[in-house]
Amino acid sequence: VQVQQSAVVDAVLKLGQTATEVTVRDVTPIVTVDNPTLSHVLERERIEQLPVNGRFITELLQTVPGLEQETEYDSVSTRAFGMRRGSTEFVLDGASTTDRLMGGVFRRPAGLDTIQEFKVETNVSSAKLARPATVIMSTKSGTNQLHGSAFETHRNNGIGKARTRTDFYEKPPQLIRNEFGVSAGAPVFLPKLYNGKNRTFWFFAYEAHRNMTASTQGYSLPTPAMRNGDFRGLIDSQGRQLKIYDPWTTNPQTWERQQISYNGQLNVIDPNRISPLMKYLLEITPLPTLANVNPLVAPNFFGPQPNRRRDWTVTTRIDHRFSENDQFYGRYTQGKYHLFRQFYTFVALNDVGGTVTRTAPNKAAAASWVHTFSPTFFNEVLVSGSTETWRSGTGDPNTRWSDQLGIPNPNNVAGWPALYSHGLDMDFETENTQTTPFAFYIIDDNATKIVGRHELQFGFHYRWDKLDTLPEQQYTQGQANGSSIFTSLYDPSTSPNNPLPTQQTGYNLASSYLGLMNYYVQLGHPLFKMRAQEYAFYFQDNFKVNSRLTLNLGLRYDYWPANREISNLLTSFDPAKRAIVLGSDLETMYRLGATLPSVVERMQSLGVKFIGYEEAGLPKSLYKVPKTNFGPRAGFAYRFGGNDRSMVLRGGYRISHFTIPLRAWTAQQRSNAPYYARLTSNINDSALSPDGIANYYMRSVPAIV
Repeated sequence: VQVQQSAVVDAVLKLGQTATEVTVRDVTPIVTVDNPTLSHVLERERIEQLPVNGRFITELLQTVPGLEQETEYDSVSTRAFGMRRGSTEFVLDGASTTDRLMGGVFRRPAGLDTIQEFKVETNVSSAKLARPATVIMSTKSGTNQLHGSAFETHRNNGIGKARTRTDFYEKPPQLIRNEFGVSAGAPVFLPKLYNGKNRTFWFFAYEAHRNMTASTQGYSLPTPAMRNGDFRGLIDSQGRQLKIYDPWTTNPQTWERQQISYNGQLNVIDPNRISPLMKYLLEITPLPTLANVNPLVAPNFFGPQPNRRRDWTVTTRIDHRFSENDQFYGRYTQGKYHLFRQFYTFVALNDVGGTVTRTAPNKAAAASWVHTFSPTFFNEVLVSGSTETWRSGTGDPNTRWSDQLGIPNPNNVAGWPALYSHGLDMDFETENTQTTPFAFYIIDDNATKIVGRHELQFGFHYRWDKLDTLPEQQYTQGQANGSSIFTSLYDPSTSPNNPLPTQQTGYNLASSYLGLMNYYVQLGHPLFKMRAQEYAFYFQDNFKVNSRLTLNLGLRYDYWPANREISNLLTSFDPAKRAIVLGSDLETMYRLGATLPSVVERMQSLGVKFIGYEEAGLPKSLYKVPKTNFGPRAGFAYRFGGNDRSMVLRGGYRISHFTIPLRAWTAQQRSNAPYYARLTSNINDSALSPDGIANYYMRSVPAIV
């Protein structure tokens, strides 16, 4: 019997002569005749034989009609027939393995050798299942005989790999891929103490994945001369030289400037004038690999950019038969996911700038007890829990790089700052730091009672979630941007109120060399410490009207209390009062460091109004919860023809209630006032004037120089 299937065997009795005969044959029909559910099953044989690129269960889901997949932050989510994200639940041995942040399966799911079979239900499921689509997986268990396996898949470019025309170095990019694991199962046997044959079984599986790769990419990077302040090589594709002007020579009446020079050479900056920040950035920038290529015309650097992934998973399962009426199983799964790769820009020589590191260790456990009260009545109690801490960011999460680089750090936060537009392709990207230490615990009780032609299924579901999440901390470490306007020449044909530079003058790299940059910093929402609960009750009647017609009738009730932030650091908006609604008072927010008095005062000076949740007529959670989430199920299956050649007509209707992934909420809530604010010293409009960057900016942000 396949997972989540009720097998129908039509018995035919007739009189005959007295005889003794034993016949073994398959009497399970190929076509399911008593169920309206649309589903697709992959049994163990097909799991083993279907070709997949990688040993991940999500790869096999591509064989299921109607399913589509998308990946965000390495989490693979699945949708059926165009439904929204979060409409699919992943279940392993009855326990959820769905990432509540993205709505997909855990980033490191159970190994492929662990899965016995899986079934995907995409329409008209039982009232037992909450979501419109469900991926139901079952793990292997031990048997009365010892069975095991071991495997390894290895690919290495040391054996042979074709080069690309941009591989301008001795060795081709790294490619080392290993997938390996072992699994085994048998009865529990303790010499002279216990023999678990026919009673107690164990199963163990370990699986790991290593994929060390790199790809050749090209960038335009500063030449050795530019690193020493010599910008005479700033010549565009039309042979025109970009002229660099010294902002400290600005005439207070005419705004004219002198072209920068050193030792009588125009467009050359005294190397002693280089800013400490730019000096460090040049130290972590690779040297060109093509010395004769003009970086303003074509890339002069080609090199390997890394993409390294390591993950593993372990599954242990114990099955025990206490008696003919009581069966138990327990499963523990643990895994870890680690990814380090290039992130948009070239990878800096310090292995921080232009990289992203993502980790996702997870642990999951489940225990089930099935008790048979009678041949027509049995019950299952399932207890499960899981934890996963996903983190994404650039560099060591505890290093305050802004402090080390001499960049202002008013938020006093760790992480690599955003450093953009410093000339050519000198961008040092940073991933927005985010963390989600999730945990959840579930209790399910499922009972089945056979009454005549009725198969009655009923039960309840309870889930408790700890949904702590640090939303994307964008530019909280600061952002320093280069700009050509700082070393440009004022165009006298433009208005002094809106000055513009003369064409072919100024360059980002020269401005940053002098320590002249725009600076931004943002205040972001701190850690959300969310708590959530789920309650559900269901009843299902699978009524076999006659040998041809089966009705599947059910009702499910779901209730989700309001998600609660333990310090009530949430905000909303009241359109009628045109005011921001606060879940907590401002003094509490200040005390917890969620916002600043200066931010609130600035907003209030602009006319922003803040009110409490009581004045808005809202509960402390800031939203009212519906209590009428009833989901009816109605389906039928009608069989035409005989037992050997059946054609089945199916139909059904259902209403499903489910929660959306948390990221869709945090991505919006993280920028709500008063937790979000942006401080900027962008003074491009005055950078050409005598009171511009040469005076004001140097006083306001001296650390950059």
